[in-house]
Amino acid sequence: MSKYGICKRCGFELEPVFFTEEEEVLEGPPGAKCYCKTGRVRRAVDYLVCDCCGNKEAVDDTFDGPWHY
Repeated sequence: MSKYGICKRCGFELEPVFFTEEEEVLEGPPGAKCYCKTGRVRRAVDYLVCDCCGNKEAVDDTFDGPWHY
């Protein structure tokens, strides 16, 4: 069985579509908070796609890598 699962439409193996995620934290005084980048990144999965029929499946952060500088 595929690590990422099987397509619900055609039964073909799903493949991940990766992107680089930049970590952001909310900082600042109350009423003036803003998101600031920490400098850490991780390789994350945006969604899973079937190369056979083109079906796309949404995912959570289950397949995302660890944060690093």
